[in-house]
Amino acid sequence: MKTAIHCSNAPECCGPCSQAVHHNQNVHISGQIGCNPTTKEIVNTKCVKSQTEQALKNVQAIIEAAGGSMKDIVHCTICLTNIEDHNAVNEVFAKYFPHHQSGDKHHPAPAQTCFSVKELPMHAMVQVSAVGCCGGVVPN
Repeated sequence: MKTAIHCSNAPECCGPCSQAVHHNQNVHISGQIGCNPTTKEIVNTKCVKSQTEQALKNVQAIIEAAGGSMKDIVHCTICLTNIEDHNAVNEVFAKYFPHHQSGDKHHPAPAQTCFSVKELPMHAMVQVSAVGCCGGVVPN
């Protein structure tokens, strides 16, 4: 059974989709941009690190609403409007997935795919979607 995950601490989706869907033991999180959920505006329109930080805060809010944590993320897909920003994005990722540096074999860093795209919604510079494994129970 599929269950939609809704979280008020992350921006609403634009279009006919859910912020995330819980299916079996997986949580599939829709692409998150650096949009502040309160102001509904992109943070620091000229800084990919600031936008990545906000996108990952949004991912974190959603995975926590699904009953998980960032340690449960197993894959991230990153879309960048400038592929040369990948190293800067990874610097921010290292703050959200620090366990990869400690060699924690039980909580490795997530797998990652990165694409260069022409444009993103709201003229964002980065978008992050994620998949997490959070067990079989969805909180109410």
